Amino acid sequence: MELTVQLGDRSYPVFLNDSRSLPDVLKSRFPDRGFALVTNTTLARLYEKKLAGLDRALGPVRHVIDDGERFKTVATWQAVLDTLLCSRLDRQAVVLAFGGGVVGDIAGFAASAFLRGVDYVQIPTTLLAMVDSSVGGKTGVDHLTGKNRIGAFCQPRMVWIDTRFLDTLPEREFVGGCAEVFKYGFIGGAEMFAFVVAGREKILGRDPALLLDAIEKSIRIKAAIVAEDERESSGKRSLLNFGHTFAHALETYYDYDKLLHGEAVLWGMACAVELGLRAGTVPAESRAEYAAFCDHLPRIQLPSRPSAGDLYAGMFADKKAAAGKIRFVLPAQPGTSVLRDDMAKADVLAAIEAVLDRTSP
Repeated sequence: MELTVQLGDRSYPVFLNDSRSLPDVLKSRFPDRGFALVTNTTLARLYEKKLAGLDRALGPVRHVIDDGERFKTVATWQAVLDTLLCSRLDRQAVVLAFGGGVVGDIAGFAASAFLRGVDYVQIPTTLLAMVDSSVGGKTGVDHLTGKNRIGAFCQPRMVWIDTRFLDTLPEREFVGGCAEVFKYGFIGGAEMFAFVVAGREKILGRDPALLLDAIEKSIRIKAAIVAEDERESSGKRSLLNFGHTFAHALETYYDYDKLLHGEAVLWGMACAVELGLRAGTVPAESRAEYAAFCDHLPRIQLPSRPSAGDLYAGMFADKKAAAGKIRFVLPAQPGTSVLRDDMAKADVLAAIEAVLDRTSP
């Protein structure tokens, strides 16, 4: 299956479970080009044979980073650049990002800076990367002051998705990826909302047919939003951050350790719905449906109960904050959300505390 992200002369295909071999497609689309491959330590071990096949077919320069969000740093990015700069690669080089969101963000950011920009390809190996970070061209690294504070918009030249990678994905990471699928239910229209509500348990259970459908629907929704608002200039793309204002604050609070991004998003979506219920953005006839859906979202026990005040303070460092105001994406009619920057601090704190209270041991 081939989907397309429509961006004029920078449009690119997303291949989903294509029957051809990846090396054949890469050689066909990028003839006579040099390659570099970025992956992480876990995947280098897990997919040793597959990577060896890419080595034989393409002869890429390889750089392996440590596995985990806490390594999504300027230092890691610089190390990738050091490898690229010390290689014989030129401006015709193609960087291959083989991994999840961290690998994709760092490799894409390195590609955007190497020799002032070279092509790169996303090869996502996690559900979260397949439905979210591999599409859209957001690249970057975290900083002590907040998540994704340093980076660039840099669209890939293609995305290659093979759902067989999910067979080896640990359960925690899979559930975290489901968070991004469920997110589209709040912004992708009534049909998508009904789909995730009805299919939630089967998606979490890795039902092959439903999971493939969920991935395709998610990519189509994101591709359409990116095509309309590539650089978040109109506000449309900001809707993709449903639940993320809370989630990024949680990740920073725990120093990008002990809590996966998708796990933080699950918490963040529950907080966003709670705030929407308090703010009245959710219509009365949908309140029970939203509350029931969020109550059945899987959420791991947090390492410790966070301070709602500290989380609120951390939100001002989020890149979505503007003019000293925090922008929240809140649910409205099923399948739609709205941007709000007028939330009272007391309401935000009350929403966080209410969600924490409902999930306390």
